[in-house]
Amino acid sequence: MRVLFLTSRFPYPPVGGDRNRVLHFIQALAGAGHEVHLVCFDTALSPRAAESILPLTGSLASMRVVRLPKILSAARAFAAVAGTLPLQAAYYESSRMRRLVRKTLERVRPDLVYTHLFRMAPYALAEMREHPAAWVLDLTDVVSSEIFRSLEYRTGLDRWIYREEGRRIERYERRIASLFDRCWVVGNREAEALAAMAPSATIDVVPIGVDGNGAKANGSAPGNTQREAATILFFGFQQIFHNRDAARFLAREIFPIVRRAVPHAILEIAGKSSESLRDVRGEGIRNLGYLEDPSAAFARATLFAAPHRFAAGVQTKVLQALDAGLPVVTTPIVREGFLPIPDDLLRVGETAEQIAAEIVSLIRDPSRASELGERGRDWVRSRYRWEDAVLAFEAAAGTARETAIAPPLTTL
Repeated sequence: MRVLFLTSRFPYPPVGGDRNRVLHFIQALAGAGHEVHLVCFDTALSPRAAESILPLTGSLASMRVVRLPKILSAARAFAAVAGTLPLQAAYYESSRMRRLVRKTLERVRPDLVYTHLFRMAPYALAEMREHPAAWVLDLTDVVSSEIFRSLEYRTGLDRWIYREEGRRIERYERRIASLFDRCWVVGNREAEALAAMAPSATIDVVPIGVDGNGAKANGSAPGNTQREAATILFFGFQQIFHNRDAARFLAREIFPIVRRAVPHAILEIAGKSSESLRDVRGEGIRNLGYLEDPSAAFARATLFAAPHRFAAGVQTKVLQALDAGLPVVTTPIVREGFLPIPDDLLRVGETAEQIAAEIVSLIRDPSRASELGERGRDWVRSRYRWEDAVLAFEAAAGTARETAIAPPLTTL
């Protein structure tokens, strides 16, 4: 099977859930003997060293990259304010990408075209009429839903912009979902939301996976690092608004309550752009910044906290924590992304007081925390496997059209 990936971000290193998903899909497909080609954007100013991206290129038959100048892209997004197109889609508008996608389709003649996120949909829709492949759109999350949930926590102009962008994205998601042969999302909650928006779309739930060796990320497994007695870990890509909000909520409102009950408690915050959280500081708080290999942080932590007040899809960071055998304290909105899940696998609270109480309870009961972590690890490894994604690709390719179609592009 020949598979062409169209992605808006260079999928290495796998920082953030979207890059992580794409990289592992590519590796799983190549490992199953399929031929994988990649066309993507990259914001890097200079070509990446071949040896530094070998985990990606080693799984690819070919790779073509279009540089995405941030200033020019921002100008395109600003110009789109007067129209109806989502600003994210306008940001990724590129005549070079259109030409490259067309040439690659002619050269590769793929059995399946995997389009990652709605921002790449215009490039797929423009070529669908010419190529009788299976066309898959991986929305992953219903982005508009998360934006609407986030408005309560935004202020001023930021709130106005995202309210308008949420409306545009919702209309766009509704229109394009049914134009692809199959539309993928990461969990049941997202599938239900998308089905309500686009009832004629063919929707599949294709989960992400875990490595099965304990929160490995570009490096080695945790090894024999000893867990500390009262260390809370928060890990995530801090440029994403729901992660920044969760980090601040944890540090400013939850952690002080924990410290009153457990004075020696430590909060470690890590992940790309964590250093930008200069306002997240205080007694007992350690900002670890970006960790190329966060395995040691996962291995020594007592528990993992994911106090997100809004989110979409499945939080990859929680999967990493469960895979590492860490007990997890989180919120109802995060837990919903994992449904169906055993009732007692995650400790859940909604207010700062409730979340702090769950954290304190686990710190004071190490045996219970250990047992919870072990059950979480067993559950996540049995349910979230990258190999299962290969079956989804093969099933989608089996429904490929023998003739090309002309989707109603005028509706966009």
